[in-house]
Amino acid sequence: MPPRVFIVIGPAGSGKTTIAQQTAKEQQAAYLDKDRVCGRFVEFALTTTGHDPTDRESNDYYRDNLLPLEYETLMDVAGVNLRLGRSVVLDAPFGSYFQDADYLTRSAGDFQWPSSEITVIRVRVPQDLLRARLTQRDLDRDRWKLAHWDEYWSVYGSLECAWSGVQFVDFNNEAPLPTENV
Repeated sequence: MPPRVFIVIGPAGSGKTTIAQQTAKEQQAAYLDKDRVCGRFVEFALTTTGHDPTDRESNDYYRDNLLPLEYETLMDVAGVNLRLGRSVVLDAPFGSYFQDADYLTRSAGDFQWPSSEITVIRVRVPQDLLRARLTQRDLDRDRWKLAHWDEYWSVYGSLECAWSGVQFVDFNNEAPLPTENV
């Protein structure tokens, strides 16, 4: 059976990590979390260039320079696993790429993914529950989001993914989540 790709998307606090880890376990797939693969390097780069390492939503330097590298790295590591015959689960928001219908097709070509079935799992959470989760988990990386909630939600709460050539599955995640995985 050819390896499969599962991409778990949704805003911060939606439960992407919990759903992605469950999917990886069920599918016996490699679990690739963008923040774990690239997070320490990104924080270092932001700090050494004089930027707030916790603010990515309003930081042009991050969006223009580091975000593309994070996703290229994630897609490259996925490609290596897929060529080894291992299915992958990608855990990342991907919001910056939703409007590019050919993003996955182009990335698959750029990083030599073998032909694979791609399933995008959209984790959905109501605005009030998402805000409560971000408040409860109390992470530095969520401070900007909470301080600018209306601006954050107007952009990230309504993003719709326009990718072509994928199967979409919606997951309504209104259940309480373990604090460490939110």
